[in-house]
Amino acid sequence: MTGLPFEGVIDSSAGRYTDFFNSIPAAIYRTTVEGRIVYCNRTYAHIFGFDSVSELIDYPVVNLYRNKKDRGVLVNSIIQRGRVTDLPLSFKKKDGTPIWCSVTARAVIDEDGIVGHLDGVMKDITGEIEEKDVEPSLDGAFNDLNYCIIIFDLQGNLLDINEAGVKLIGFSKDELIGRSLSEFILPGQRVLFLLFLSDILKIGHEEVILPIVDKNGEKRHIEFNATLVKKNSRAHHIKGIARDITKRAEQQKSRSNKDKFQGVLEMAGGVAHRLNQPLTIVSNLIDEVLSDLHSDNQNYKKIVTVHQQIKRMNEITKKIGSIKKYEAMDYVAGIKIVDIDKASLEKNREAIKIRSQGARKQGD
Repeated sequence: MTGLPFEGVIDSSAGRYTDFFNSIPAAIYRTTVEGRIVYCNRTYAHIFGFDSVSELIDYPVVNLYRNKKDRGVLVNSIIQRGRVTDLPLSFKKKDGTPIWCSVTARAVIDEDGIVGHLDGVMKDITGEIEEKDVEPSLDGAFNDLNYCIIIFDLQGNLLDINEAGVKLIGFSKDELIGRSLSEFILPGQRVLFLLFLSDILKIGHEEVILPIVDKNGEKRHIEFNATLVKKNSRAHHIKGIARDITKRAEQQKSRSNKDKFQGVLEMAGGVAHRLNQPLTIVSNLIDEVLSDLHSDNQNYKKIVTVHQQIKRMNEITKKIGSIKKYEAMDYVAGIKIVDIDKASLEKNREAIKIRSQGARKQGD
């Protein structure tokens, strides 16, 4: 969204801009990240059944969501991606009447690089979605299939699931029906499910791989192929076929890690080779300088220290060049880096040598 910032709209001296935004048929709003409405136009108030814009200023926007968790997922998605476009979400009016809206929103970044507000535009799409018909269910024959058949409503709540699906997730059918599929998705990946639902509602079908956690706490990678089912030309429910591809995903990850590590090994060898020659030259030059300096010279100790550090750099270069396996160590903020000492063949040779010397001494 571009153009005049909402501060100009809110300013009482800019009444003509307020009139302009109130005349727009789309619902326009700004909220804080915490969830308070800073500004909205009359169309926004009308969609949600409020008599005036003033009723909504500082109103907790989470109260407008049918599923309050959608608010958190939406915010995380906007912060991670910068914006969302035409995302269908379920809301409710002031009197509790359920509605659906298509949301386009972006993050507003302040001078310090911090997200200060979320600006958005909404469109009421309730007329495109039907939720009043009898809930769909699976035929008994589907229980004989060895892959999962899942039916869920437009908000992601399970309506029915066959025996293969029950076995996959590990909970009983009674424990699953009525619960949102997002509850079983790895916590940090739940935004994927919201986007998955959004794409199904927008284009009618979608394929995605979602990481879920079963009843035993085991992580599984599930491939979903879902289709939007319509009644009377309106979106009604979603039917999906799911397959457990955990083993395949782990094999692909293993191959990917091997390829990446091979690249690291090749880079390490190249870096060590390129550094070796200049370090050797610098070390030899410092030897010459030291031979011409008397130990009483004020710079002598400094040159000795530089010489020692150059030797350390030479040792590190040898270790980099002899890395033969992956060994990581914690760095900061959850980041891991290669532990050169443990990963290098040079270090392993030193350890073997020390152990051999110790064994000989014990034998003596």
